[in-house]
Amino acid sequence: MKKTRGLLNIGMVIFLTIFIVVFYNEQNTPENIQKLSHLNLDEITRIKINRPEDQDILFLKQNDGFWHMKKPYSLKAHQFRINTLLSLTQIPVEKNYDISSLDLSQYSLDKPLARITFNDTEILFGRTNPLNNKRYFLVDKKMSLIDDQLYPLANAQASSFIDLSLLTDNFTITKIQTPAVSILLDSDNNWINDTKSAAEVNLNADQIQSLLQHWNNTQAFAVHKYLPRKELGQIKINSQNKTLTFQISDDDPWLILALPELNIEYHLDASLKNNLYGIVNTGSPDA
Repeated sequence: MKKTRGLLNIGMVIFLTIFIVVFYNEQNTPENIQKLSHLNLDEITRIKINRPEDQDILFLKQNDGFWHMKKPYSLKAHQFRINTLLSLTQIPVEKNYDISSLDLSQYSLDKPLARITFNDTEILFGRTNPLNNKRYFLVDKKMSLIDDQLYPLANAQASSFIDLSLLTDNFTITKIQTPAVSILLDSDNNWINDTKSAAEVNLNADQIQSLLQHWNNTQAFAVHKYLPRKELGQIKINSQNKTLTFQISDDDPWLILALPELNIEYHLDASLKNNLYGIVNTGSPDA
């Protein structure tokens, strides 16, 4: 199961990479080429992925230019995947079909397989044509038949659209407690060790800065909905007004750090364990 999930993630990255290259090439197409929608990318500030049997996924573009998910999670969104969704609105269309004389059920557009709304413009995903593997889309009462690589993303779990960073952009660390170390920023704005148990070790100044850098820069390879497992320990990261308590729920074959209160978990390469725990492998940390 774990191997299959890893292969699926790799596959998703490959097709998204290919598709985003196509998207940026399409940005330079002549303006007279007809596109799937009339929308201007710069004017899109709201995206909703409709889920008939689950909670809709809602994204809003913030004043800082970044996209944030508002439902079902309130977290920064995965910007690359949002841009990939946006590329759907700009796909060139060779021909549109008037739907007034069509039976939409023949194209699975009466009950679409996926539905995404950009601002107030709704794009419906129908079935694929078995002769050319192109997909039927319905936008503004016009049907189009175009190449499509976005259907898997349109049906991905909401957690797949969460930013991969462990900490938010404005999170300023004031304390870190892991199973191996405990450090804090004192009243003089100096980082010090706060060792409380024999299991914890003291870090020197360079090692402390390395630990901080890892927490500020490390990204997961995937984010998933939280799955309760046996707890292997905790990591607490504090800012001045917030505490994140990561539950360590696996460390082999990869490291899983969960935030049960947010109903998500970050999946990371197991080799990052020492970096995020503050474990040093060169004898005395003060050497």
